[in-house]
Amino acid sequence: MKSFFFSMILFALATFVAKADSDDPVLMRINGEPVYRSEFEYSYNKNGNLAGAVEQKSVEEYADMFVNYKLKVLAARAAHLDTLESFQKEYAHYRDLQLLPSLVDSAYIDSVAYSLYERTAQQLKGQDMLRVAHIMLTVKQGATDEERESVRLRCDSIYKAIMNGADFMEMAKRFSQDKATARSGGILPWLGPGMAIREIEQAAYAMQPGQVSEPISSALGFHLIKMLERKQLAPYDSLRKSILESLYRQGIAEASAEHRISKLLARYGNRLTREALLDSVYVRLLARQPDLKYLIQEYHDGLLLYEISQRTVWDKAKNDGEGLERFFKANKKNYQWDGPRFRGYIVHSKDPKLVKKAAKILKKEDNWRTAIHREFNRDSVMVTVQGPFLAKQGENPYIDARAFGGTEPSPREGFPYFELVGKKLKRPETYADVKSQVENDYRKVLEDQWVAELRKQYSVEINSAVLQTVNRH
Repeated sequence: MKSFFFSMILFALATFVAKADSDDPVLMRINGEPVYRSEFEYSYNKNGNLAGAVEQKSVEEYADMFVNYKLKVLAARAAHLDTLESFQKEYAHYRDLQLLPSLVDSAYIDSVAYSLYERTAQQLKGQDMLRVAHIMLTVKQGATDEERESVRLRCDSIYKAIMNGADFMEMAKRFSQDKATARSGGILPWLGPGMAIREIEQAAYAMQPGQVSEPISSALGFHLIKMLERKQLAPYDSLRKSILESLYRQGIAEASAEHRISKLLARYGNRLTREALLDSVYVRLLARQPDLKYLIQEYHDGLLLYEISQRTVWDKAKNDGEGLERFFKANKKNYQWDGPRFRGYIVHSKDPKLVKKAAKILKKEDNWRTAIHREFNRDSVMVTVQGPFLAKQGENPYIDARAFGGTEPSPREGFPYFELVGKKLKRPETYADVKSQVENDYRKVLEDQWVAELRKQYSVEINSAVLQTVNRH
């Protein structure tokens, strides 16, 4: 059975290639591998020429970017990143998600919806469905009689306020400790027998719309409930749409597809695997949805691109401190500020003598955090340190006062004395002073070098005549 499905895939792909040769010419070859016009058009129309894009690319400009993209994916495959278990698992999961909608079992979903309706009807036993709002004040486990009475009195005072004209739902928003419903005014889902706390259910079934209960005691605490509406369960046909909408929100479509897959696998036993089944679904869908091939391939290649870029460029640009420093020194003129910056720390203290001592420790000791705790903060916090900062004028009142000649700020509560430890800089001194900019620029240089190497390593052929027909055939 497995070989049968494999043969189907080969047949479908062979048909696809044959069609491509006649209706879908080869636009380019990357290291000898053909890229058809349809694949390039899919990518260009999706990513390169979006309406409202900041910078729309011409076909020729996008072709150059597309080649670089394909070269990086080729490098990832050469590094066997597509054999990683983590890659295969994530790719298979994504592909399956694209295929599951075609396996949705409407009959199964309808049966679940009707079963839910029937279960509700049996539970109601002819009684009304109830719509209530509630206010809950909780009583902690192990509370004393005095603590429980205190909560009851609070609940009683809320009840009296409602009886004197306060809006029930506003009171629920302010006081109810059921956070899940308080924001909506305490409104609960439709209830029936066995669907709520016994004490609430008993009280609610004795009420009519508009009535508010006196405080109700339960194991959770005290409650006030307001009857909003009560009615008999409507016929299934009138509720079917809303039941289905609720089921779809809860993921019934995917569950029904998995149910259908399970049935098919059970029917064929060991002769069919889940993978082979989904492969056959993929082949069948390609005939009706040609772009599906490129959607899934785009995700496949995107995963590989992320992994190879992370290893080859991003991690190096982030972690190569020596390289970043060399790059910064070679390009200092590109990294200037619009004004001076203060680089350093702010020391706050309860005692003017301690603030100076702490500042000295901060200047001299590498492990200053431990030293400051040992010297000043063992029994109570006498000194705190904020930073490091790289701040320009206007960003911090304490730095403004001492580094930029501003007015003294209001003392920090509990720590009236402060001192700066650091220096004022006219321009960046190291790459760390402009780290994000240097990293971005260094990453671009590394990526350009990488692409240049890939261009030398792998052959690239573009059929200019076919390129001119993109979106024009």
